[in-house]
Amino acid sequence: MNNFIQHLLRRADLPVTPREFWRYALLFWGVLAVISYVQYTLVWLLSSSPTMYLSESAQWLINYLMWMGLTPLILYAAQRFPIRLITRQCRWPRTIFMHVLIATALGFLVAVVSYLLVRPLHAYEMGQWLDQKTILVWFFYNYSINIITYLLVIVGYSIIVNGRQYSALQAQNHAYELKNEQLKTNLADARLQSLKMQLNPHFLFNTHHAIVSLMLENDTRKAIDMVTALSDLLRGVLARQDDNFLTLRDELNLTRQYLAIQQIRFQDRLRIEYDIDPTTENCPVPQLLLQPLVENAVTHGVAGMAGEALVRISTRQLGEDLRIVVYDNGPGCRLSNISRKGTGLGLANTRTRLHQAYGAGAHLKFEQPPGVGTFVTMVFPCQKSPFTAPTHDESSLAHH
Repeated sequence: MNNFIQHLLRRADLPVTPREFWRYALLFWGVLAVISYVQYTLVWLLSSSPTMYLSESAQWLINYLMWMGLTPLILYAAQRFPIRLITRQCRWPRTIFMHVLIATALGFLVAVVSYLLVRPLHAYEMGQWLDQKTILVWFFYNYSINIITYLLVIVGYSIIVNGRQYSALQAQNHAYELKNEQLKTNLADARLQSLKMQLNPHFLFNTHHAIVSLMLENDTRKAIDMVTALSDLLRGVLARQDDNFLTLRDELNLTRQYLAIQQIRFQDRLRIEYDIDPTTENCPVPQLLLQPLVENAVTHGVAGMAGEALVRISTRQLGEDLRIVVYDNGPGCRLSNISRKGTGLGLANTRTRLHQAYGAGAHLKFEQPPGVGTFVTMVFPCQKSPFTAPTHDESSLAHH
């Protein structure tokens, strides 16, 4: 019997031992038995019957002991003909009909066993044997209460099992959603890392070309200084190669190292200005976000100028957003060339990285007002969070 009960409990995924099962069954049927016995006693007290026979109490006790013993069969019937609380197919009539048949059969069995056990005691007390019609009398007398009690057990069991299954599905769904979000995060990080690594060959090629040009011009000192500055920049980039995000302060320091290389090339012709809002310096930004924009300003904006070239980087906090503007005072380009300028490798990469990191919350815009100069403006959320790399250089560029 214990093996049968363990099999039922295992199929229902109920964390209950057979001993606990019988304890709960005794509690349930015991409460019903006490209520019915109190009812029976009150009816006897209010009636004209002078005696409460022991056989009548025995029949009551055997009735509820039988139902308690049949509880495993009731649970088996509940599993064999489950009541689906949430289903697209309506099978309730057939299921209820099957359970009514089973409850009828069990009720008749209880009546027969009660008759066989109580009959000798009744004959001893009353001096006569119970007629076999008593089986049908007891069966029909308790029929409605037996059906209702049986269905109460079935419905209660179904609610418990379906509730546990629903909770398990919710937990499983939550685990799947969490895993899915982790996979999305890993995929986004991988894409950001890939986009970031595209910049390194692009930047190194341009710098290498500048160094070769200096050597062909026999300007060895500038070439050596540029190689040294390049080494410092690469050391800073490699130290953070696994970080997709840096604080704006660290990103500006990497940009400053890049511009140091360009200042070696242009010397006094290139002037750099920083107008940095101190409240923005701890905002996380994608690594090497500014370098392609500054490189574009130097290469396409001021490289061909005969006079002083200016590149200005400014940042402002706009509510929960960060605005970064890269300005150069170069001659700009004609409207027909804007699309070409905006779709270069570095700039297209920057736009893609912003979209990958912030989605629709990020914007990149080119402005060339009448006259000279080009403004490249980025706006994206400033989400101060602990996933950014620690600051390696505490020097601030605010209003530098």
